Amino acid sequence: LPSKFQPFVRHSHSLKSVSTTTTTTVRARDRVIVNSSVSSSVMGSASASPRNGEGSKVHHAKRKMIEGMKQYLKMGAKRFMHTESARCMLMYDEVKTFKAIVDKCEKVCQSLRHANDAFFQQVASTLESNLPLSFEYNPETGAAEMVPPVQHTVAGGRGSGEEMRKLGEDVSLGLEGEVLRPIAAWKMHAESVKKRMGELEDRRLELDFYRRAVESLLATHDKLKLQLADNVDGTGKERVERRMHSTWEKKQSRDVKLQASLASYSACESEVYDELRSLIADAMHFKAYLNAAISVQSASFATAASCMEIPVEDKRQEMVVSARGSGGADAKKQNAAAPPHGRHDDDSDYE
Repeated sequence: LPSKFQPFVRHSHSLKSVSTTTTTTVRARDRVIVNSSVSSSVMGSASASPRNGEGSKVHHAKRKMIEGMKQYLKMGAKRFMHTESARCMLMYDEVKTFKAIVDKCEKVCQSLRHANDAFFQQVASTLESNLPLSFEYNPETGAAEMVPPVQHTVAGGRGSGEEMRKLGEDVSLGLEGEVLRPIAAWKMHAESVKKRMGELEDRRLELDFYRRAVESLLATHDKLKLQLADNVDGTGKERVERRMHSTWEKKQSRDVKLQASLASYSACESEVYDELRSLIADAMHFKAYLNAAISVQSASFATAASCMEIPVEDKRQEMVVSARGSGGADAKKQNAAAPPHGRHDDDSDYE
């Protein structure tokens, strides 16, 4: 096998015997059997019909299921070492652990954005709110009269609610663009790598399926070869030779598929490794994202402090109440402010 496949493929003795030639000659009972070349196999598969393409997907799923079950049950575990990519598996475990931290960080930043928006909206609403009015009983009229207020609203002439609302929107957009979007992009990349790891696992199972098949066929061929060496004569010898010939042909066919599976797996493993390295490198930027969140917060509250000094008109806001309810409310205020002997019970409120 090429040396570049050594880091992630565990070899058994059968892989070492995989044929690298395109034509193999086998002698059995003075007959020469020439095996088909790799190019003819590729041409035959390329000329397959669409229906055969659908069938190949079914067979691929079947091979993956069979090999996965054998590895799960550890069938032949003593003599068969399954293929693995230790570097990809270890890196992916590290990424999964870090992703759990990223999920918590994203949740907190989203809560911070919503809290900021709610805070600045409420500050703006409070600044524009009317202060409570004072009423005083007038003994001449026998009614409660409003005391002219010194300050009408909470702002009292300084503190722009409109600017606070704009500031809240700017802070929300700042956290979204500088913190939440980069975090979401990293998570999308992590999900993409997760799918690629699934593809790598599928190709690994297919590779091990053909490795196991080649090992089994080679072991069968060796047994038949020993039987032939035990001086088998007559019909028995011919039967053993036919089985040897059939077994060797199957092995050569599996060799071609094994080489194709190995190339496919190695290419996928290399791509997944590069993506994992890129994902881990991007994780180093999370400090910048957190710093951006702090900077946005710091700038927003500094701006909010200046907004509290913006001159505004100290004008009492009109309360939106129903026509029937406003009259009843005024009468209640006057009756509540009047002394007990001067109160009037308005029966209209209890109709």
